[in-house]
Amino acid sequence: MTQSFKTIASGKSFVILPGQDMGILTAGDLKRLAGITRRYGVPAAKLTGAQRLCLLGTDEQQLAALKKDLGLSGAMPHERGRVHYVQACPGSRWCRFGVADAPAMGKMIAGLDFGHPLPYKVKVGVSGCRICCCESWLRDVGLIADRSGWKLIFGGNAAAAPRIGDLVSERLDDTQVLDLVRKCLAVYSKHADGGLRSARFIEQFGSRAFRAEVLGK
Repeated sequence: MTQSFKTIASGKSFVILPGQDMGILTAGDLKRLAGITRRYGVPAAKLTGAQRLCLLGTDEQQLAALKKDLGLSGAMPHERGRVHYVQACPGSRWCRFGVADAPAMGKMIAGLDFGHPLPYKVKVGVSGCRICCCESWLRDVGLIADRSGWKLIFGGNAAAAPRIGDLVSERLDDTQVLDLVRKCLAVYSKHADGGLRSARFIEQFGSRAFRAEVLGK
């Protein structure tokens, strides 16, 4: 669930690890990762904004062996019909403000298999309360929990041309969320050209037309 990239300045490579259980690591995970970084002489590691771990400065000649030890594939997730990554806040189990189990919901979405390649990478942000720590309004798929259920947002983006996503529906339970995420990505896959992010797709297709097709109205 990752790719390796070469940095021009140093001639070195780095590897980004997909989030384990929405960025939550056990002591065993940390011990294993520490052992691997020592074995391969990785000079530094960084926690990314996507709740993933970046191993910096990896020697390119060791890259294939390192990725094998980490159990990583070079294929992009969207090419395998899965979302690119899922961010989730600590949720109700770990945060006093949380009203829903954000990591559990994130794990369910990360486990969805859509059976076909997605048009392009899809980033998901799951926030367990209205404080919205995972910036769900700026993700391709965003979820925000409150006492009445989940809000589902689609078509957000935080890149060079930022876009606040559209509210698709609210007051959803867990089952309804998963069903609606599938429908949103099905409509996106049906109409979007390959390489087109959801924000640009919504701008072209239209928010009203998208909601009507997703919700059957």
